[in-house]
Amino acid sequence: MRSLIGGTRKPAPRPRRRARPDWLAPVARWTAGAVVLAGLGGAIGWTVESGHAVRIWETGVEGLHRITADAGLAVDDILVAGRGETDPEDLLEVIGIERGAPILQVDLDALRERVTALPWVKSARVERHLPDTLFIELTERRPLALWQRHRALALVDEDGVVIPDRELGRFSSLPIVIGDGAPERARDAIAMLAGEPDLLTRVRALTWIGDRRWTIRLDDLQGGGIDVQLPESGAAAAWSQLAVMDRDHGVLKRDVTAVDLRIPNQLIVRVPSDPAAPVAKPGKNT
Repeated sequence: MRSLIGGTRKPAPRPRRRARPDWLAPVARWTAGAVVLAGLGGAIGWTVESGHAVRIWETGVEGLHRITADAGLAVDDILVAGRGETDPEDLLEVIGIERGAPILQVDLDALRERVTALPWVKSARVERHLPDTLFIELTERRPLALWQRHRALALVDEDGVVIPDRELGRFSSLPIVIGDGAPERARDAIAMLAGEPDLLTRVRALTWIGDRRWTIRLDDLQGGGIDVQLPESGAAAAWSQLAVMDRDHGVLKRDVTAVDLRIPNQLIVRVPSDPAAPVAKPGKNT
């Protein structure tokens, strides 16, 4: 029987490596990409937060505008249309653009807002007319009346907006409106009164009473005044009725102090008190 001791032995087989899953390689690539992007994003975020990106952008844009200005796209003229009451010096001050400035750099919206903020300007249109002209068209406010409040007068336009103007003497021919809320309603009221042109020429003031109706102050032949109390509703018809009565019967040519039209289809005239009567005695109605 042979002994196996000292005999030749075969080497033990090497263990096989475990195969990598198919999904591992894409995950590794995506992970590496995410790390790179995270680093890049951090660098960009630092640049933005520190203001470097904004400064770089602004410098680039400014340089581009300067190049275009050197090429002929520069402000050489500013044309203004529609200016009547607006002070030219005030207008130039709010425009604030020097000749030679890059025309493409002008912020049209900001310029329009500055111009519209002027007292007499209701709206404005601003355009670039390349290569070298800015065009500004103004729509100015139209004075409608003088608003009496706190024993002072203020000029108001058709929308009831106060126009700051210190030279009110130029507008002394305008009617006076009195009362809270009167300026906003004055345009419709004056349009109604204009339906009777002869009476309109005698209108001195309009008082808004109790936030519901008007009392109209007219000139009389003696240099005083006649108060016409219009109704809350049907004011236009009552005003026309008064005009007819005045044409047919000369109601307003008589010595009267007030006309009450608040009752439909009726006209109540108040005349002065008898001069010979006691002072305390009130006037009488007819």
